[in-house]
Amino acid sequence: MVQSTDPDIQRQALAYIQHQAAKGMSDLAALMERTGAECASFLEGVSDARASFGHGEEWSMKEVVGHMLLAGKAVNREVANLVEGGRVSPAGRTGLTEGGDRPVEDLRQALAALWAETGRLVASLPDDGDQQRTWDHPWFGPLNFKEWIVFQRLHALDHLQQMERLKQHPDYPEA
Repeated sequence: MVQSTDPDIQRQALAYIQHQAAKGMSDLAALMERTGAECASFLEGVSDARASFGHGEEWSMKEVVGHMLLAGKAVNREVANLVEGGRVSPAGRTGLTEGGDRPVEDLRQALAALWAETGRLVASLPDDGDQQRTWDHPWFGPLNFKEWIVFQRLHALDHLQQMERLKQHPDYPEA
């Protein structure tokens, strides 16, 4: 799905987001915990050399994780703003801005901390929060706080697939 322009993929992704967002907050908190575990598991045993590997226009794993960290922090902040009635930021994309120069172990720990923070945030939110307030996503349009929570999972899974493609590349470093 990374930068896909296929409208069928967009519809399927949005349907998934809406289906999951209809669930209660305890289910969403469990979904965030599972997503964090999947991210941690994916990065187990990945060395700095492997995490630094990129080719062509493709980001390295370090860069992907750096992007995930920045996007995740932004989404957590905006979810809290939506629930608390605060002002949300203008729609925009979180691009590549950090990660490539950090040791993979630091990135692993930062990603684990982000998912723990996300889990705590989700667990603290009310089941009956205002779902009429939205924040615009550049691809999906307006999403409410529960839809943004589910987006976190979809975003992570999308980037795990991106990193898996790196692992499958013929030039990916040997162990």
